[in-house]
Amino acid sequence: MKTQCPNCKSKFSISETNIGKQTKCPKCTKPFTVEPFVETSAKSPEPLTPAKSPKAAVPPAKIAAPAAAPVKSPESKELSKTALSKTVFVYGWAIVRIIAGGLGALGLMMAINKGEYSTLIGTFAAADVFLVLGIVIELTLYYRMWAAIQDNQVSISPGKAIGFLFIPVFNIYWMLDMLIGFAEDYNEFIRQHAITIKKLPVMLFILYAFLSMLTAVIVTVPMLCVFIIVGRISSAFINHTLIAQALLFSASAAGIAHFIAYILVSIKTCDAVNALTNASAKSR
Repeated sequence: MKTQCPNCKSKFSISETNIGKQTKCPKCTKPFTVEPFVETSAKSPEPLTPAKSPKAAVPPAKIAAPAAAPVKSPESKELSKTALSKTVFVYGWAIVRIIAGGLGALGLMMAINKGEYSTLIGTFAAADVFLVLGIVIELTLYYRMWAAIQDNQVSISPGKAIGFLFIPVFNIYWMLDMLIGFAEDYNEFIRQHAITIKKLPVMLFILYAFLSMLTAVIVTVPMLCVFIIVGRISSAFINHTLIAQALLFSASAAGIAHFIAYILVSIKTCDAVNALTNASAKSR
């Protein structure tokens, strides 16, 4: 039989008894394992076919992709956290304070006319719930507005703006300093950063600061402390009608003035902070 050296490809005859055994190639002298060599017939070349004329390429049909749901970018989420909602800080606060003031005035008028202590306590208890909610909204506005202008030049942090309002006696001064200071610092902030938006009216914030201090002294604090001094209040409003009516008128006038001033200030503040946020987004 014939075998082939896998090294030099030389062919030679060898006995079939050597299949699977090691031997040396007589030509290159390299060892290899003997295996029978089988000749394969060469493949006949395939007949040439005439070249086909290329067809014009047809672009694949486009399949309309399903509309993707709108996804908020991290920047839009950040802006939504910074922006101030008028629904909460203007309209929500107004509704809450109207309910609180209405319940308080109703209780006092019924106590004057009917001399009912229980009516005074019940209506003031309900009024205090809405009053506290209004205070929370107001404090949240203070925190958020100061947070919007924080840089190395601002001396009041959001936590400081709120925290100092809980210091007795000092909070009267702090109310003025914090509110007026915001309008001044906001105007300085947009000047230093060359942001072309409207300035805040400082005089409006001065008026609001004084009315906030006055209302806190003659309206908010007495309403929150009514359960401690309910006997004196009841006695004053039941036994001294003229004095009681004068106090009620003064408190109502201060409350209405504060109400109007807050509405104007909160609208201006929301617009100012939102304009500042939009201007910062466009500059990125």
